[in-house]
Amino acid sequence: MSYTNSDLVKKHIDLGGASSGLRQDYPATFSGLDWVQLSGGSIIDGSVSVKAVKDTAPTLESVTLGDTEVGLTHQKIVPYSATVASDSSLGIVYAENADYALDSARGRITRLPDGTIPEGETVAVWYYFYSPYIEGTDYSVNYSEGLIRRLSDSAILPGQTVLIDYELCSGRMGDEIIAAAADEANAVMEKSVDPAGTFGADLTLQTAATYLAVSLVCRIAAANELKTSAAGGQATRSGAWLALAESYRRDFEELVKNFRPPAARMNRPRRS
Repeated sequence: MSYTNSDLVKKHIDLGGASSGLRQDYPATFSGLDWVQLSGGSIIDGSVSVKAVKDTAPTLESVTLGDTEVGLTHQKIVPYSATVASDSSLGIVYAENADYALDSARGRITRLPDGTIPEGETVAVWYYFYSPYIEGTDYSVNYSEGLIRRLSDSAILPGQTVLIDYELCSGRMGDEIIAAAADEANAVMEKSVDPAGTFGADLTLQTAATYLAVSLVCRIAAANELKTSAAGGQATRSGAWLALAESYRRDFEELVKNFRPPAARMNRPRRS
């Protein structure tokens, strides 16, 4: 019998829906060859990209803008780092998203027809770009644990801060965990609280089952935080999850105490 479900549980807790998806420009500093924990949990295989700005001065190049987009020499332009002008002396400085559009990820620039850049104009473009590092040569990733480390012959220097793009799969894992917790809570309610199915539609039992499921989810989150703390995370988060789990568990016990079937009393021993 169903007393609670994932949607009810999610009103109290969210294991990763907000954190799922693409993370960009996550800063990480490698100390020696130690593993670094990325935020969010498990990562989709092959989605990691490690990059850094190596040049201290911006790159300058000239491009001619017409009706179609034009590729710059480098991709992965640092967002909002570009300056576009009529010439290298900054005679006229053009405005991004008014005179031109820049696709930073692809390194492509486009003249906007309503802007002030004449068609066929050759402009000067200054920008910074990210240099990518190579997985297996510069760094290694543990995708299931969300860990990354610098390799011994890496071009990444010890103590260097890099930026990491990656895609989380923790949102899907969170959905599975919450659904399993709801199923387990329903099973507990059916077997130990309402075995006869008498109170299945009772709102109090629905709330109690939801609280039990939330408690189970919090315990799983606590275990995950303990695993993360072993790789440099914060162990204090595990304690916070456990405290929340115990709070929901107490509320569950309080709600169901009047619904549990009375325990059978043993007969007094008789003298034969």
